[in-house]
Amino acid sequence: MKKISILIILSLLITTGFSQKKLKQHFQKDIIRYTTAFNNKQWNVLTEMMYPRIFEMMSKENMVMILEGMDNMGVKMTTDFKSIDKISDVVKSKNEKYCKIHYYGIIKVRLSGLMSQGASLVQAKFENEFGKENVNYHQESNSFTIHAHRSMVAVANKNADTWKYIDINSPQARGLQQLIPTDVKNQLN
Repeated sequence: MKKISILIILSLLITTGFSQKKLKQHFQKDIIRYTTAFNNKQWNVLTEMMYPRIFEMMSKENMVMILEGMDNMGVKMTTDFKSIDKISDVVKSKNEKYCKIHYYGIIKVRLSGLMSQGASLVQAKFENEFGKENVNYHQESNSFTIHAHRSMVAVANKNADTWKYIDINSPQARGLQQLIPTDVKNQLN
């Protein structure tokens, strides 16, 4: 009887480890697609990957307008995804399942036009958000390189594997955290 219990526990651990690895690979593929869409200004691809309830707070059209507006204001930003640090366990609530993804990437920001005059203010904002040690300013190109450890919450229908994403990092995105039930937030690490 003890041997059967041990075998059951071992098989559960192996299955869980395998499913976590498979899920991590899925998220890695999606984050690469997400950052590539952002870098290439493929706003339709990007917004299709976002959790649909985000658009209850702001329309897709307004979201795209804001994303395009960054470029027009003189802020050129790209993200080079490097790795997933870890993922949480999947947490189920009502009809959905959630998983928090911690990842690392290098963000490059180049300022031009009117924004180029506010480099010191932008630098202070970046240092506050990412930590001074993670932000490098390059005066000759008026650009920043930021080593960023970030996180997203992935959400899917309980019975599906099509994940949608909520970027919960930036101060502007803090309001999006209200889309995640409190009991789920407390379980995601």
